Amino acid sequence: MAGIWTCRLDPENVGIAEKWFERKGVGQSISLPGTTDEQGLGTEEPKQTGRFTRIHAYRGAAWYYIEFEIPEQWDGKRVVFSMERTKVSKVWFDGDFIGGDSSLVATQRFVLSDAMAPGRHSLTIRVHNGDEERPPVGGNHQTSDGTQTNWNGILGDIKLVATDGVWIDNVQVYPDIEKKKAAVRISLGGDKAHFSGKVVMNACSWNSRRKHVPNAVVGEIRKGEGADELVYELAMGDSVQLWSEFEPALYKLEVSLDGKARKKACNDYRMVDFGMRRFHTMGTNFAINGRKTFLRGKHDAAVFPHTGYPPMDVEEWMRILKIIKSYGINHIRCHTWCPPAAAFEACDRLGIYMLPELPHWGAVGKKSKAMDGDVEQKTDFSNETDRYLVKEGYRLLDEFGNHASFTMFEIGNELGGDRAAIARIISLFRQHDARHLYTGGANAFLGSPRQQPGEDFWTTTITGGKYGAGVYTGTEGFEVRSSFPQHKNGHVNNILKGTDYDYSSGIAHVTVPVISHENGQYQMYPNYKEIEKFTGVTRAYNFEIYRERLREAGMLDLAEDYFKASGALALLCYREDFESAIRTRGFGGFQVLDLQDFPGQGTALVGILDSYLDSKGLVTPEKFREFCNDVVPLLRHKKFTWTTGEEFYTQAVIANYGPDDIVEPVEWCMRESDGHIIASGILPLKKIVQGDLTDVGMISVDLSNVKAPQKLEITLLLPGTGYKNSYSVWVYPDGGNPVPGTGIRVFNSLSEEAKEILREGGKVLLLPRKDVMPTSIDGAFQPDFWCYSMFRKYNPPGTLGILCNPQHPALALFPTEFHSDWQWWRLLKYGRPIDMKTLPEDYRPIVQVIDNVTLNRKLGILMEAKVGKGKLLICSMDLQNQQKYPEGRQMYQSLLAYMGSEEFAPQKELKMSEVESIIKK
Repeated sequence: MAGIWTCRLDPENVGIAEKWFERKGVGQSISLPGTTDEQGLGTEEPKQTGRFTRIHAYRGAAWYYIEFEIPEQWDGKRVVFSMERTKVSKVWFDGDFIGGDSSLVATQRFVLSDAMAPGRHSLTIRVHNGDEERPPVGGNHQTSDGTQTNWNGILGDIKLVATDGVWIDNVQVYPDIEKKKAAVRISLGGDKAHFSGKVVMNACSWNSRRKHVPNAVVGEIRKGEGADELVYELAMGDSVQLWSEFEPALYKLEVSLDGKARKKACNDYRMVDFGMRRFHTMGTNFAINGRKTFLRGKHDAAVFPHTGYPPMDVEEWMRILKIIKSYGINHIRCHTWCPPAAAFEACDRLGIYMLPELPHWGAVGKKSKAMDGDVEQKTDFSNETDRYLVKEGYRLLDEFGNHASFTMFEIGNELGGDRAAIARIISLFRQHDARHLYTGGANAFLGSPRQQPGEDFWTTTITGGKYGAGVYTGTEGFEVRSSFPQHKNGHVNNILKGTDYDYSSGIAHVTVPVISHENGQYQMYPNYKEIEKFTGVTRAYNFEIYRERLREAGMLDLAEDYFKASGALALLCYREDFESAIRTRGFGGFQVLDLQDFPGQGTALVGILDSYLDSKGLVTPEKFREFCNDVVPLLRHKKFTWTTGEEFYTQAVIANYGPDDIVEPVEWCMRESDGHIIASGILPLKKIVQGDLTDVGMISVDLSNVKAPQKLEITLLLPGTGYKNSYSVWVYPDGGNPVPGTGIRVFNSLSEEAKEILREGGKVLLLPRKDVMPTSIDGAFQPDFWCYSMFRKYNPPGTLGILCNPQHPALALFPTEFHSDWQWWRLLKYGRPIDMKTLPEDYRPIVQVIDNVTLNRKLGILMEAKVGKGKLLICSMDLQNQQKYPEGRQMYQSLLAYMGSEEFAPQKELKMSEVESIIKK
């Protein structure tokens, strides 16, 4: 039924009352499958600042009409009309009402006739995508304008199917890898009580290196037997091929029905793919076919800015998923949406573990008690919610349950309401289809999380304590991700332990696998070059607005540098987040938010890929897989900064979630910044056990001969395998605290003495206290969480790391890149960026702190100026309290050396009153 239909929009919702279903061909032509957006029906939205803008938006009822011929050979047949994916619908056949459907995830099917007459007929479809007829579910990404858009139309297969009086209604395959067999469950439809005949089942592997054809199964069906579900055993034999992420072997099962009912011939045919696999748990680990695995998951919110809807063909999903898998991802969690069959089929072929959700972000069982002031909680619930969720869940399981990749299932996101009601629904789903692992929802009861009886795994951010409106109480040690909306929580911004942090305390009391919920969410500055990509149904007007804001702030020339520097920091934080999970023995996995940008909820540019899944140029897939892969070499050392008076030491560990044990030597080497190897070795040979973390030895290096200051790189690798991982450490000269040279005076405020020295032509270094910096803000190492506009009421710093010129002479003795790295952690966490809004527009600091797209503040943490006859250097990095740390002493030394050199010659002049506006007495 794909082709040209007639479409008429019904924004006033008068079509039913005016009987539009009786009118023929009124409207304009539209190509289906497709959407009204794609074909220019609708009006442009006002320019959105918090998401992409639809240029042909329409919400409400739309009527689709077509005339067609029923062939003679369908005379007397049962004919079913189906739409693979649409919204709330009503269907009329030849002007007569057939029925309606509200499924957002399953194929909608309508029996047009049990005895069709050949000739000319018509179909009228009314599709409604407005809130007035929305199913009783909470906000979700199945219908969100923030991600795939709330489109109106019909997608995928649009078909008429003719059947005899008895047909194959459903085929489900239940693999049993221990017994090397599969149970084939067949349900017939129609006059099945009077059917007699046979069903023939033929299976064959089709995508693996060797072909496997199990023996065919023939089942005789006597009259009356077809009324019940038919169950047959398909023996797979010793040559059975198992499906996993490593070898995603698939079988194609052909089921043929041949017989009679009331002396009339009844034939039907069905073909399904399935995989012989068992996805299960082993203690607090996930496992595939008896081997432990670690879920390196990607949150997916249906982000398709070009079309505004998900692809419905396998080829495009293969392209998408190959990109995702190239970054080491083996799992996808679909946030409050279920992708089409093509996505499952592509995951089947590529070996990706899929977790779809029902389109619900709200309450179950009863309305949730609202947490006052919280910006994340959703409490949507109606008396029909539970009933709808159960029905929709059954349909989802029946339609997609055979897919080998469909391994896990949950009701929705951040559910509240009644825990018992959620448990009841999960029990119903498990009874209906036991092939998957189940949990109630992702981060359910986020205000008071706890492990729920009967759930196979637990997706959460914390495993104890309380949360509400950005306030965490009693959660210390229970965190299982690295960052939170409140910047004072999460270890990346608050606990500096080198590479030795893990979540073992967070899962110590948990008995099922824990998945880190929506971990990461590290924001970066926009890449305005992306604007030109938007030639489809959406426009990036939000990017244009952000760009104009930066222009008005006088910093547009820094936009690309902002993007690159903030992106480098975000990548650094994602790596630590991933490795913290991977280095935790018995951890289930993570579902990162996100590998790609999220266009909604304020515009969250949190991906290393843009919303089109194109690389931002921040990291290659190969480099990313060093810390996101089935096997990850890890180094665990307690700090990043060292001195030449120390011996560097680190514990070498291999996380092996590959298919087998590894018995290979482990090598390491330490390089100077020019690539010269200063130390290397081979660790004692050990069996690196599959599904576990194996300590392979301690590495130590005497640093006394290292030319300091310098950044070193230490690499751990398994030769010949492609598995390696590299870490940066910084080595500084050993020695006492730096002492200011002659003619350099250091002050903690802009005292009268400091002013007088400047007036007389002296050199002043200001290391100001918090109380004398009226325009300063809280410091932060990590970039802002998600996006500032969404969580600003929690009062985050909102910053995105630093931007500097590594060649500036002030930093000559403090090796750095142009962006934040771990040697900056204490200086940025405890330092205080100064808002320079009172300084001249063209003034730029030596080290600038990047601000978010909402505020666009010009922030500095190291700045210089000519003041009167004197020279002033201001450093608000809390250096006065960081002298017990190597990096604090080294920064101080670098600044003093700079001030003592001829290169200390500030070009910009500031009035004393301007300095007084940012630094007080």
